[in-house]
Order: sequence, then structure tokens, then C-alpha cells
Amino acid sequence: MFFSSCGSEKAPEPKPVLNFIGGADFVSSDVDLTANTAFQIAITASHVENITSFRIIRSLDGSVDEDVSDTAEYKTKVISEYIYMGTTGPDAGTEIYTFIVADKNGNSTTKAITIRNLGDPGRNLETLTEDNEGNSFRVFNFRGPNEGAFGITVGSPLFQSFPNSEKDIQDSISEADTDWPARWTSRNGTTFKKLSDDAWNTVTNDATIAAAWEFGGTAQTTVSVAEGDVYVLNLAGSDVYSLVRVVDVVSTPSDNLDYVEFEFKRQLK
Repeated sequence: MFFSSCGSEKAPEPKPVLNFIGGADFVSSDVDLTANTAFQIAITASHVENITSFRIIRSLDGSVDEDVSDTAEYKTKVISEYIYMGTTGPDAGTEIYTFIVADKNGNSTTKAITIRNLGDPGRNLETLTEDNEGNSFRVFNFRGPNEGAFGITVGSPLFQSFPNSEKDIQDSISEADTDWPARWTSRNGTTFKKLSDDAWNTVTNDATIAAAWEFGGTAQTTVSVAEGDVYVLNLAGSDVYSLVRVVDVVSTPSDNLDYVEFEFKRQLK
């Protein structure tokens, strides 16, 4: 007869819980910022044992590590809120902020946030919500009597007779469409990339709009638009950019007076 005994395996020791605090005041996930921009990262932490160590390590372009945390020792089970206040460097690059909490036995939890420093922010974008006469910007159904195109560079609506070279946006109804499709294209090589809705607030200058285009996904020549959509446009393929937000989409069946109302930001000349 053979006898065997199985000793109980030791359960793994618990690790601390570490979370970033979200909200408008704090960076809580990977983000793009321009050079010399102040920011805040806030964390909470908790543990069944005492937290005895809390470190923040900054890594510049993956090569230079610097401990930027408070050197005070901890002996607490809860860090209800710790706010790190930083400023991005003067040059473009990658800045990684790593947060580490641990107990006396070395059980630790690590989380990191990557800030892509876009460098010199350049000039602020010009924001236009209406023309000089207080009219909203609109692109109408191209089959109708109103302006079915718009020139971002010239800042005005355009009729069919205007030069195609100025038409950054044109209504894209086709012979195959029985209903107005609320679709945009271009007549001068302008292309579109759809962004998240919050891009309207975060894209504010030369650096952030160039980054929005670079990291915005696949460029499209034709897009179907809806209220609230935000697009970054490469104007006429010239690496000059504009940001467009759709304010309203108004369909008026059977009279070809349908239109898309929008506002836009553009780079200054």
C-alpha cells in the first residue's frame, strides 16, 4: 500500500489596490499634451495590510528614470487621495509616470500613465461658430437651390458654380439616393478623420490638431455625418488642418432644403 499526503498550498498574499481618479481636473489615462503644460494625476490606494511604500517614477523617452514621489514613509491601509502635480517637459517625446504602492513584505501594485509630449503648441486655432452677419454655417442638399458646399479656408458657403478648388466640404447626394443621406465629400482633395466627441474641447492649437490627424485613424474621402460628430480635416491634402463639429442635421423631405449645420476651428495662416 502506498500513502501520500498533500500539504495545503499557501494562498497568495493580497496585493494593494491602486486606482487613478478621473474627472476634468485630472489625467487618468494616456493622453497627449503640449510642452510646458501643467497637469495633475490623482490616485487612491487601499490594502488589507499597511501600505509602507509609495513611489512615483518618471521615465523620459524610455531611458531616463527619476523618482519624483514624496520620500515620506507610509504606514496606512488607505490613501484616500494623493495628487501629483507635474509639468510636461520643453521638448516633444514620451513621458511615463509609474505609480507603485507596496507593503512591508514587498507585495506591490503598479500602474502607469503615458503622456505624449507634442512639443511646441504653436498658435491657437481660430474658432468660428457663425459668419460676420450672425448666420450659422451650413452645407445644404446639393440638389436644392442653396449652397451645397463650403470652403474652410475662405470661410464661406459655396454654390455649384464656385471653383472646386475651394470646396473643402460638399454635400454628397448621388443619383442613386432616393432620400437625402446627410453625407459629405470634397472637391479639392480634402479628407476626413472622425474623432471622439471631446476632441472639440481638447484640440486647441497647431500641435494638438496635427496630432489628432496623425493618430486619428484612416482618412476618408466621404463621411456620413450626425449631430455631435467631430472630424479633423486635412485641407486639400496640404497638411493644413481644420476641426469641424456637426451642430445639427435637418432633413426636409421632398423640397431639397435639407442641410447640415456645423462650426469649425482652423489653423491661422
